Amino acid sequence: MRRWGKRCIGIILVLFLFSPSSPAKEKGKYRAEIRAFEEFVAKEMRADRIPGISIAFQKGDFLYAKGFGYSDLENGVRAKPESAYRLASITKPMTAVGILKLVEEGKIDLDAPVQEYVPYFPEKKWKITVRELLGHLGGISHYRNRWELHIKEHKDTREAIGIFANFPLVAEPGTEFHYSSYGYNLLGAVIEGASGRHYGDYMRRNVWAPLGMNDTRMDDPNEIIKNRVRGYRLIEGKLKNSEFIDISSRFAGGGTRSTVLDLLKFARGITSGKVISRKTFDLMSTSMATKKGLLTDYGMGLRVRPVNGHFVVSHSGSQAETRTLLVIFPKEDFAIAIGCNLEGTNLNPYAHRLFQLLFDEQWNIPAYTGDKFDSAIYRGLFDTFNYGASYFDKYGKPLTEDEQELAKAFSYLNRFLNKKALLSSYKETLKKIGEGRHPVAGEPLVKVGSYMAMRLAKRFGEKGLDRYHKMGALPFFADYIRMYRNSPNYPAKLRFSPELERRIICWEKDWGKAFTDYIRRLMITPYSNFDEVEKRMTQAFSHASIYPKFVDQFARVVRYFYLNGEENRALKVADIAIALYPRSAAPYVIKGNAYISLGDSKKAKRLYERARELGIEDKDYISPKRLIRYADDFASFGRLDQAIALIRVAIKLYPDEAVLYQQLARSYLAKAKKFYEKALKLDPNFEPAWEMLKKIKKIENE
Repeated sequence: MRRWGKRCIGIILVLFLFSPSSPAKEKGKYRAEIRAFEEFVAKEMRADRIPGISIAFQKGDFLYAKGFGYSDLENGVRAKPESAYRLASITKPMTAVGILKLVEEGKIDLDAPVQEYVPYFPEKKWKITVRELLGHLGGISHYRNRWELHIKEHKDTREAIGIFANFPLVAEPGTEFHYSSYGYNLLGAVIEGASGRHYGDYMRRNVWAPLGMNDTRMDDPNEIIKNRVRGYRLIEGKLKNSEFIDISSRFAGGGTRSTVLDLLKFARGITSGKVISRKTFDLMSTSMATKKGLLTDYGMGLRVRPVNGHFVVSHSGSQAETRTLLVIFPKEDFAIAIGCNLEGTNLNPYAHRLFQLLFDEQWNIPAYTGDKFDSAIYRGLFDTFNYGASYFDKYGKPLTEDEQELAKAFSYLNRFLNKKALLSSYKETLKKIGEGRHPVAGEPLVKVGSYMAMRLAKRFGEKGLDRYHKMGALPFFADYIRMYRNSPNYPAKLRFSPELERRIICWEKDWGKAFTDYIRRLMITPYSNFDEVEKRMTQAFSHASIYPKFVDQFARVVRYFYLNGEENRALKVADIAIALYPRSAAPYVIKGNAYISLGDSKKAKRLYERARELGIEDKDYISPKRLIRYADDFASFGRLDQAIALIRVAIKLYPDEAVLYQQLARSYLAKAKKFYEKALKLDPNFEPAWEMLKKIKKIENE
């Protein structure tokens, strides 16, 4: 009987995940891709424990939108394209558009001090401009105390600004990127000061309504909102309702509610010049830079990070009840919008898989060499391709055609993408390679990459560049080398050194063998056939000096297995990753986490130490910050003993990191809290337990 019950539950899960909430527009060439994607979503939702998710994309005139699962579990309401999710930080690009529209109308000066529009905001040590706020360069703090994330009272604009008005700046404006929802709240106040309207009213009249975004509005717990989505969270590995939070205190930084369909209207509207001009969108979608000339990869309300040489902008959102994602490929006339009602969900795999199916491309797949010098050189090649081709994709021209500037840029690559330079001074040369795409160095990598894209487009046509989007940096460089080798009069200053040429041609040959159709279409998930994955990847990568690196995908799968009590499967997948990437730190760390899950701290410590010794690739995987994140994973599944064990090992590795001791104390407090709660179940009138729980709660909110 018990076996039949489990079988019924499984059948019900499959039925609800595959049942359409609205008819998908399956037509033409996307029919097979959509079917494959929907199968992926059904399996991935089950693995992620997502109650409901809505996904939409638009490519040209083709629109797809569908809901999966439930927007309200208790009342059996299915998710659909019209489900209204909290947008969280996707509110920020909307606020930025509101500001920029006022700039176009001459009502806001980007370089004016914020007090010109918000006179009640106190003066700080340094002037803060509207432009700096738009790029998170204003020095405004993000959330500082946990209570700020749990506000339950409605706040008007003055009250919302008052929360952080007297906080000291975290940096001199313009010098450092500090992501700040409060900075965007201040921009909401700027909109009110410049327009004379409340933020929500201004946005509805000037941004949302003109774009037909009729289901976008300020979130309000007291209002009746059609298709409102209920939010959920995981506590000790079990699905629970989200905590009630009134998000009016985050109004312009994360206080809206909308649908994935409206997000697509927003994407198309800002890229087509409907509410702001194309020139203004160009400003919005150009990465800002610090005073030192380092790009932040954030424009004005949009993240600006290329994918395979495509020009791409995006933003995500995360808060109580929700997780959202908007990705826009302007030149491809393509956008993805996703909303889900499980806090903390990673939506990237859904967007990446959809992109992979539609474009037949991996999403910025990195390369593995097993050698720190080769990895540094490849990083320079990849940045040259990715940022240079993206510039050409955006503007249809190179950053410069001046031969002297180009000669200087090519010289930069030849000087630093050089094993001799790395052997002579590894850290300094690595720094120069990293700075090569930034204004501080004159953007030589972008100049070279965008110029190469122009020459290759002339040689093969702009459609010919699609091959590089699919196959990556090495064919891009190799084809350019072959092109100038066949042109005897090609300027010597616009060529690569013989050493770099040889390396690129050799690597391209190996990459071509390793990056097979199977590998290009592969996504590693908990339900992959790992015997086949191991066999096919081993065959493809055998004897190659450089090949695709899937450690992040392996890590995600191993995490899923050990958190769900399938440690043996976790160890098996980690061993596959170690065999494929023996000089990468990540596989050893994730295997160590699996041993923590099994209660074997000694084996975990040895694996963590091995990861630190390698120190070549993925060193962030073994950083104190990342180790704390792994401990939080265990704690969120109610496995406090494993969380404590992991932090105790981390302290042995990093005995001078104060944050680890703080994390250990918090873990012990969480464990103590469980015992006090158990005491109160036995005796609800046991006053000492009540008093200690009050103290623990106070500490947790600090």
